[in-house]
Amino acid sequence: MTVDPAGRGIAGTMSCPRCAAPVGPDQDWCLACGAAARTRLAPTPNWRAPVVALAVVAALACIALVAAFVALTNDSTPPGATTAAPAAATTAPPAATTAVPPAATTAPPATTTTP
Repeated sequence: MTVDPAGRGIAGTMSCPRCAAPVGPDQDWCLACGAAARTRLAPTPNWRAPVVALAVVAALACIALVAAFVALTNDSTPPGATTAAPAAATTAPPAATTAVPPAATTAPPATTTTP
């Protein structure tokens, strides 16, 4: 065995990135903790930004849906009122008519009774 000139242990060895135990040049895994010694682990992807963007898009879609629903169901006319004009107002008045006087009524004859 050759000793590292810096005095760190065996030549060609490196220390484990997790527990700092010596790892030989032919080892891929640390014998002390089991961590990968020769490979780089990729960091986990950050999902916060896509989740926030999706939440914002969903919120805007809900707001647009509610606004469209309110606009389509807006009833400003009171119940029972119609928007069409009544039929009597749209017809022309009848032509000149002659007024017929009512028939003369006669009073019944006065009757007198003697006692």
